[in-house]
Amino acid sequence: MSTTQVGDRVRAHYTKRLANGVVRSSRARGGAPLEVTVGSPHPRLAGLGSRLVGVAEGQTVTAHVPAEEAFGAHDPARVRRVDRARFARDEPLVVGGQARMRLGGGRTRPVRVVEVLDRVVVVDTNHPWCGQSVELEVELVAILAPAGGA
Repeated sequence: MSTTQVGDRVRAHYTKRLANGVVRSSRARGGAPLEVTVGSPHPRLAGLGSRLVGVAEGQTVTAHVPAEEAFGAHDPARVRRVDRARFARDEPLVVGGQARMRLGGGRTRPVRVVEVLDRVVVVDTNHPWCGQSVELEVELVAILAPAGGA
């Protein structure tokens, strides 16, 4: 039975469980398996790539990913004071809630509201899940392309 090696392209279903109780799954709403390169970082499943080495098709593995490898540790430097004008006038700014902060070029980004003052809003731009470890349960559905194209 063949097992995965670094560089293999694979297809896998996953369930991601965060310390705060949030659960996400590739199977939600009939979702297709995710394609991953073994040994490489993945934007939605940080810490997964290295944990798939030596897994066979059809096998399910569970991996604990510490916060530093998942969404990173909370960075106090990412808590900032910004002008209230960077938010839509009608956007409710609730302490502890999420809001969309305007950036340059018409773009926006989600932030967590820490404090609302007259003309200033204190926001946390860290990823909402930073500081949390993640448990990944992964079923390897298929090895698509072995490393080296063999």
